[in-house]
Amino acid sequence: MGIRKSLRKKLLKRGNKVPYLLMNDDEKYLHRVLSMIGPEDTVIDLGAHVGKISRKFAERAKTVYSFEPHPEIFRTLQDNTKEFPNITTFQKAVSDTSGTAKLFSDPSMTTRPTQGSTLSDGKSDVSYENSYEVQLVHFSKFVQDLDCTVKLIKVDIEGMEYRIINDLIDSNAISRVEAVYVEDHCGIIGGLEAQRDATLEKIKRLNLGHKFNFDWP
Repeated sequence: MGIRKSLRKKLLKRGNKVPYLLMNDDEKYLHRVLSMIGPEDTVIDLGAHVGKISRKFAERAKTVYSFEPHPEIFRTLQDNTKEFPNITTFQKAVSDTSGTAKLFSDPSMTTRPTQGSTLSDGKSDVSYENSYEVQLVHFSKFVQDLDCTVKLIKVDIEGMEYRIINDLIDSNAISRVEAVYVEDHCGIIGGLEAQRDATLEKIKRLNLGHKFNFDWP
């Protein structure tokens, strides 16, 4: 193990913050994103999972809205964020409509909460043998109903990302959002490439490229 890796490991073990020069690529990316957030800002975490990123956002932002539809994971999210009064959690999935839907999720094979739950068809790492009925939030309406500009939205929603983005654009709710960071799932969801390509073309045509980043790690 190299000196840098060894030092980084020691700092993490002691609970200390890792300086930028010792961060890995994902940590540096997150550091750059976090540096955009100020103490009066509102941030939204879509696909919050157990709250690791929501907590990072809450250390800087005034308000964080965290969405996680999986009932078991949501309980962990609530427990992990209870010390942050500026985080509001929602046990709901976001969509381009309201109502209910089936959330497909395989049981975790470890002590860690399962990852990769999806509303989409054709996801290669889900068996589709287990599902939960979950509530849907019409996300563009949620954004429009806020009484503030949204500084940043993190989108990690396992195949629903392009439906959400299109609805933000078509409803003009995107005008109330400064930046959107998206994790793309085309590699594991069949047919998603066509949605991605059409969405990227729309973003280019409307000169909205400055608002979207599709490289969330």
